[in-house]
Amino acid sequence: MAPIIKETANYHSHFDVKATLNNVVDKRRLDVLSILSPTSKSDLGQYMTAHRVAEFMASLYVNTSQLEIKLLDPGAGVGSLTASFVQRVCSEPNRPQHISITAYEIDPKLTISLHHTLADCYRVAKAAGVQVNYRIMQEDFIKYTSEALRGGFFVERSNYTHVIMNPPYKKIQSMSLHRKLLRCVGVEATNLYSAFVALAIKLLSPNGELVAITPRSFANGPYFLPFRKLLLAETSIRQIHTLEARDDAFRDDKVLQENIIYHLIKKPQSPQVVITSSRGSNFCDISRKNLSFTNIIHSGDGDLIIHIPTKQEDIDIIRRVRVLTHSLDDLGITVSTGPVVDFRLREFLHKDITPLSVPLVYPAHFQKGMVVWPKPQGKKPNSIDNLTATRKWLFPTGYYTLTRRFSSKEEKRRIMAAIFDPQKVVSDWVGFENHLNVFHVKGGGLTAVIAQGLAVYLNSTIVDKFFRLFNGNTQVNATDLRLLPYPSQDELIMLGENIGSKELPSQGVIDELIEKIIFSQKDTNYS
Repeated sequence: MAPIIKETANYHSHFDVKATLNNVVDKRRLDVLSILSPTSKSDLGQYMTAHRVAEFMASLYVNTSQLEIKLLDPGAGVGSLTASFVQRVCSEPNRPQHISITAYEIDPKLTISLHHTLADCYRVAKAAGVQVNYRIMQEDFIKYTSEALRGGFFVERSNYTHVIMNPPYKKIQSMSLHRKLLRCVGVEATNLYSAFVALAIKLLSPNGELVAITPRSFANGPYFLPFRKLLLAETSIRQIHTLEARDDAFRDDKVLQENIIYHLIKKPQSPQVVITSSRGSNFCDISRKNLSFTNIIHSGDGDLIIHIPTKQEDIDIIRRVRVLTHSLDDLGITVSTGPVVDFRLREFLHKDITPLSVPLVYPAHFQKGMVVWPKPQGKKPNSIDNLTATRKWLFPTGYYTLTRRFSSKEEKRRIMAAIFDPQKVVSDWVGFENHLNVFHVKGGGLTAVIAQGLAVYLNSTIVDKFFRLFNGNTQVNATDLRLLPYPSQDELIMLGENIGSKELPSQGVIDELIEKIIFSQKDTNYS
């Protein structure tokens, strides 16, 4: 489909000059939300930006006084972000002479509303003495932009001085056309939002600015490492804003997602990054810190994990945990996802133990830092058949440290660890369900004191807080656990020798033990 191009001078609007542009557009957004089907929104990954969020995003730009602004809004929806940008720019004492707007929106149900919004932008700008022209591209942003970046004959490549975006949130399949097109222009992306941001970065002019609201998930993990490399190689992170309430930013869409807002400038990284935070999207309680870039990404970190400390306590936590310099590889320990996917092996699972079955451990078997098995009155199976068909999903009996992979938003702790003690279960094999992470040595058990020491360390308050600074969701995956720094083997043994056989020590005792180890280290690993 050819792009729809609509010049503002030829389009009629019903804009009420007595109302602010943002309020008019936000009413339009709510009207559209009431008619969009949940299926359509899910298919396209659509979550629309409320006006308070859009206004805050527009406020972050530092250079809006140049003579001509070229603005890109990919995935524009009804135009909320563009409207906030125009209203902000036109309220400045030093205004541009001209704003050229390119808005991509693939959903035909939204383009009429988008036309109205951009026509309203034209009227507001004209009243402020600023000329606006716009075009709406009813195109797949990834397909069209990838072709433009490759120098295709039938598409136009533009460079932009400003980008404002709330891109769609949806996974990209590894063999999809989108994935292939992105690779052709040097972009590796597993989600639409990171693909949109990566392409927008490539379209930015030197010193151009980009403001986006996206999930926080790109800040860590191997799947987003290529995206982090591109972002850090081509732009400077100027500001990151966190929204502490996960259900607030897209409340009208009923979305529960930890989102962040960030401001990038296409230039080498500045030594300072602004970190701001607010409870919700009314932005009435903003805290602000200017931090060294080395507080955000630690020197020598090949994984380029983006830490987002919002207060001095967070910085102190990072500094203290980083004195522990051992990795799981250094310790000869592996962590893996529990291999038993119960719905695929249902025919081999049993509520009770049978002559042919062995223990099967779920998160429901955790109790005070230990695995208490079986749980006859529980809802989950307690055993799995030990057969040739199931053996590849079983571990030989031994000591294992386990963590839950999932937690609810209401739970105080993200990391919850427990010890599987083979002395309490008579069996040669054991199964660990897929909602667990398993610490092991080459597929076998740990020593008792190492398993106990790991459980103490992982259940400490400081590790849980540190983990939250780079992990923005309620999942604790094996990859995330590999990225943690760990005490030495001797220190883990010391921790393990401090616990009994029935339950872990109290939280206060655990935290005191970890603090002794941290205090004993010489802090040479944090600047």
